[in-house]
Amino acid sequence: MATLSAYERWHQHFLDNRTGPASLHVIPWTEEALLTERERQLVTPALQQFQLGEYARGRGLMRRASSHTAFVGETWFAPAMTLFIAEEQGHSAMLGQFLDREGIPRIGNDLVDSIFRRVRKLAGLELCVMVLVSAEILAIPFYQALRDATGSKVLRAICRRILFDEVSHLRFQAQTLGLIRRELTQPGRRLREKIHAALMGAAALVLWFQHGKIFRAAKWNFGGYWKCAWREFDRLTEEASGIAEKVSWNYRWRLD
Repeated sequence: MATLSAYERWHQHFLDNRTGPASLHVIPWTEEALLTERERQLVTPALQQFQLGEYARGRGLMRRASSHTAFVGETWFAPAMTLFIAEEQGHSAMLGQFLDREGIPRIGNDLVDSIFRRVRKLAGLELCVMVLVSAEILAIPFYQALRDATGSKVLRAICRRILFDEVSHLRFQAQTLGLIRRELTQPGRRLREKIHAALMGAAALVLWFQHGKIFRAAKWNFGGYWKCAWREFDRLTEEASGIAEKVSWNYRWRLD
């Protein structure tokens, strides 16, 4: 039996996720209980922002990748990326359905989201991926805190489903970053990692400044949030570095 390429395996993973493990995280939409008024005030701005931010067509990313030397001959990259983007859009759809259920209006624009989108449009492929993956990293502590800050069975189930998906999304992005950085020297890769760390740190501060009350409601302090974010960043960087250096990894990435 022929060995599947990395992106062919990812393509199969995302296909399997539609009917396999991820599909087991059923959202109890028939649950009648709605958010309490306190919960509504707490989560509304964050849910509106994340619902908007989770939706992306990925056209710029696909266009840049198609002409990048790292993906020449990677015939399964585009199909795998298409399914990855669809999974992200599925998160947006779930959050949107929850907002509609709760009578909370969706928003059409957001300052932070607009800045991120503008940076991605102006950036090259690697910086575009770094921006995207920074958001993926911060989604881990955010959805953990959101899950613990609410008693809504529906919202808690949505958080669990998104967290389940994000673990594989980070590994998928590590694969992409690793291949992009493979053609760099080791000092060049270290420099890119420092730039990425600075970008991620800035984004982490913005997230806490905007939605720290959700973390505090879930009994998180800033130190715990900061540690969680950097733990995920270090995991991603370690795996991307291994791929860039052609090291064989059997990395077990899971939520702690």
